[in-house]
Amino acid sequence: MNRPLFSRLIEAACAGLLAFGIPGGLPAMAQEGIPAGFDCAKAERPVDRFICAHATLRWQDLALSRAYAAAKAATAGPARDDLVRGQRDWVRERDRRCIADRSFKKLSDASSPPAELAYDCLDTVYLDRRRVLQDLGVPPLAPTKITSLDLAPIVAARPDIQVESDLRIAGIQVSPDGALLAILLPSQEIDASDQVWLYRAADGRLTEATPRPDRTQPHPDGAPMAIQALAWQGGILHVRLAVWGSGGGPEHDATAVYTATMAGGQRLDEVPDDVQALLDAAARADTAAQDDTPDDDRIIPDTLRGNRDFLVWADDLGHGTLELRMRRRDPGAPAYRVAWGSWELYSALFDTGRSQLVHAADTGIAVFDLATRGERRIAGTARGDQPCAISSDQSLLVWSTRNACGDELLAARNDSAPQRFCLAHLTTPKARP
Repeated sequence: MNRPLFSRLIEAACAGLLAFGIPGGLPAMAQEGIPAGFDCAKAERPVDRFICAHATLRWQDLALSRAYAAAKAATAGPARDDLVRGQRDWVRERDRRCIADRSFKKLSDASSPPAELAYDCLDTVYLDRRRVLQDLGVPPLAPTKITSLDLAPIVAARPDIQVESDLRIAGIQVSPDGALLAILLPSQEIDASDQVWLYRAADGRLTEATPRPDRTQPHPDGAPMAIQALAWQGGILHVRLAVWGSGGGPEHDATAVYTATMAGGQRLDEVPDDVQALLDAAARADTAAQDDTPDDDRIIPDTLRGNRDFLVWADDLGHGTLELRMRRRDPGAPAYRVAWGSWELYSALFDTGRSQLVHAADTGIAVFDLATRGERRIAGTARGDQPCAISSDQSLLVWSTRNACGDELLAARNDSAPQRFCLAHLTTPKARP
C-alpha cells in the first residue's frame, strides 16, 4: 500500500521542499470555486461575507460543516443535544471574538490590521473547533512509541541528499509486518530514485540494500540507474533497477534485481519467477488506465491513481492551490473534494486495499475513507506535517515535520526549524458502545 500517491513529487512533498504550508497567505482570488459550508450568495452578516471573501476560510467552514455532520451522526440523545447547543455557542463566540461589531466595509481591505486580525482569529478558532468535532465523529488514531529517525549514516554515505537542514528523501515504504523501512534516495541525474536503504524500526539500524550510484562518466556498463519497483517477501526486500548501458546511456529495457535483508543486499544472477511476479505487481499497484481519466483539464496527469472501486487525483487550481479529489468508478459518478490546500497534498498515500487516503490536512495528518467519506485524524501530528509511509495494517506511520515528533500543537509551519522524520506505532481507538 505504501507507494506514494504522487510518485514523481513525493521527494519534495515528504521532505518538505515543495510544501508551501496551508495557504492562509494566498490571495483571496486563489480558487474562487471553493464553497463554504453555507450559501455565500445569501451571505449578509459581516462575518459570513468576510468568510466568503477568502478561499481558505471558505474551505475551513466547509470542512467544519462536514466534521459537525459526522459528529452529530455519531451521537444521540442528550449527548447530541449538548453538541448542537455547543455548536451554537461556538458560532456566537466565533463572531464575538473575531468580528465583534466591525462592519464588512472595515474588513474589506485585506491588508488592514482589523482584516488581518479577523482572518488569523477565524483561522485559529476554526482549526481548534474542527479538531474537537473530528474526534467526536471518529476517534483519532493515537501514536505510541514515537521516535525520530536517525539518518546520519545515510547522510555520511550520501552527502548529496542533504540541502541545508533538509534531507532529500525520494520515498519510504514499510514492510508488511512493520519491522523494516525501505528508504529511497533521489538521483542527482534523472527524475527518479537511484538507491535503497533498509531501516530497522526496532533499533534504528541502517544498511544499504542496493549499491550507491556510480559517479564515473560515462557510467560503467550495468551500473544502477533508477529504481523501478520494490516488493516485500516477509522480511526480504526485492528491488528492480534500470541499469546504465555501454557509453553511459541507459540500456534498452535492461534491469537488475537485488534482494536485501538487514545483512545487506546482493544482485541476483537468476530471478525466480515468484520474485518477478511480485515486482511486476508492485510496479502496477494503484495505477489507473488512461481511459479512466476524469474529463478535467486541470488534473495533474501523474497524480491519477485508482483501484477497482475508486479513482483519486489532484487538480491544479492555480496560485499554488491544489484540490485532492475522488470519485467512484461508476459511470457518471460525481467527483468529491477530499481536501483543499497547497503542494503538501502531493504527499498523499493511497491504500488500494482499504480504499483510503492518508493525506496532509490543516488539522494534522488524516485518514480519509473513500467509501464512507469519513475522516479520522492522526493525533500527535500537526499542520504542515507530511505523511511518508504507513504500513498496510495502519499500525506504523512515518511522517516528516518541522515540529517535535508527536507534538500536534504547532499552529503554523516553521520553515526555519530543522526537518525531522518521525516513526510511530498507531493505536486504533476502541469502538463506541
